[in-house]
Amino acid sequence: MHRITKFKNSKCGFTLTEMVIIIGIIVILASAVGAGIADTLKNAKKSKKAVEDSCAQLKQRIDESESILNKYNFGT
Repeated sequence: MHRITKFKNSKCGFTLTEMVIIIGIIVILASAVGAGIADTLKNAKKSKKAVEDSCAQLKQRIDESESILNKYNFGT
């Protein structure tokens, strides 16, 4: 009996066109992720600045409160 093998004359691997399409899809996905990361970093910098401003205002108000308390000899 002869043994019949599948894909006897078939080629293995990808064609150049398939590889170019796959690389193109990867580039499109990478650029979408890159744009998302850039937006996230921009928002994070804005949030950091807002937190720093809030902390500075809070410190100023605490200092003002301490000076008022010290003026009337509270807290000693």
